[in-house]
Amino acid sequence: MTDPKPDVSEPGWIDWFSKKMDQAGPDEDAFFERRRRLGLGLGLDDNGNLVYAKDLPEAKNASKSESSK
Repeated sequence: MTDPKPDVSEPGWIDWFSKKMDQAGPDEDAFFERRRRLGLGLGLDDNGNLVYAKDLPEAKNASKSESSK
Protein backbone atom coordinates (compact mmCIF):
# COMPACT_ATOMS: atom_id res chain seq x y z
CA MET A 1 0.00 0.00 0.00
CA THR A 2 1.29 3.44 -0.87
CA ASP A 3 0.95 6.57 1.17
CA PRO A 4 -0.55 9.16 -1.24
CA LYS A 5 1.11 12.54 -1.16
CA PRO A 6 -1.31 15.25 -0.01
CA ASP A 7 -1.23 18.70 -1.53
CA VAL A 8 1.10 21.13 0.25
CA SER A 9 -1.84 23.36 1.12
CA GLU A 10 -3.60 20.56 3.00
CA PRO A 11 -3.34 20.58 6.82
CA GLY A 12 -2.06 16.99 6.93
CA TRP A 13 0.86 17.67 4.58
CA ILE A 14 3.39 18.52 7.32
CA ASP A 15 2.52 15.33 9.21
CA TRP A 16 2.89 13.29 6.00
CA PHE A 17 6.20 14.97 5.18
CA SER A 18 7.58 14.50 8.71
CA LYS A 19 6.68 10.81 8.63
CA LYS A 20 8.39 10.35 5.26
CA MET A 21 11.56 12.13 6.40
CA ASP A 22 11.68 10.00 9.56
CA GLN A 23 11.99 6.76 7.55
CA ALA A 24 15.28 5.90 5.85
CA GLY A 25 15.02 4.29 2.45
CA PRO A 26 16.91 1.11 1.50
CA ASP A 27 19.59 3.07 -0.38
CA GLU A 28 20.21 5.26 2.64
CA ASP A 29 20.46 2.24 4.94
CA ALA A 30 22.98 0.59 2.61
CA PHE A 31 24.99 3.81 2.24
CA PHE A 32 25.37 4.35 5.97
CA GLU A 33 26.01 0.66 6.69
CA ARG A 34 28.93 0.74 4.24
CA ARG A 35 30.27 3.94 5.84
CA ARG A 36 30.12 2.28 9.27
CA ARG A 37 31.93 -0.82 8.00
CA LEU A 38 34.66 1.32 6.44
CA GLY A 39 35.05 3.51 9.50
CA LEU A 40 33.91 6.67 7.73
CA GLY A 41 32.09 8.54 10.41
CA LEU A 42 32.24 10.50 13.60
CA GLY A 43 30.29 10.29 16.81
CA LEU A 44 30.42 10.71 20.57
CA ASP A 45 31.39 8.12 23.14
CA ASP A 46 29.65 7.73 26.50
CA ASN A 47 31.77 10.54 27.95
CA GLY A 48 31.01 13.02 25.16
CA ASN A 49 34.39 12.68 23.46
CA LEU A 50 34.67 12.62 19.68
CA VAL A 51 35.15 9.11 18.33
CA TYR A 52 36.14 8.33 14.76
CA ALA A 53 34.52 5.20 13.39
CA LYS A 54 37.80 4.24 11.67
CA ASP A 55 39.28 3.67 15.13
CA LEU A 56 36.68 1.07 16.12
CA PRO A 57 37.75 -2.59 15.86
CA GLU A 58 34.90 -3.57 13.52
CA ALA A 59 35.87 -0.80 11.08
CA LYS A 60 39.49 -1.91 11.01
CA ASN A 61 38.44 -5.47 10.18
CA ALA A 62 36.02 -4.32 7.46
CA SER A 63 38.56 -2.03 5.78
CA LYS A 64 41.01 -4.94 5.56
CA SER A 65 38.41 -7.13 3.83
CA GLU A 66 37.31 -4.29 1.50
CA SER A 67 40.87 -3.61 0.40
CA SER A 68 41.42 -7.26 -0.50
CA LYS A 69 38.57 -7.21 -3.07
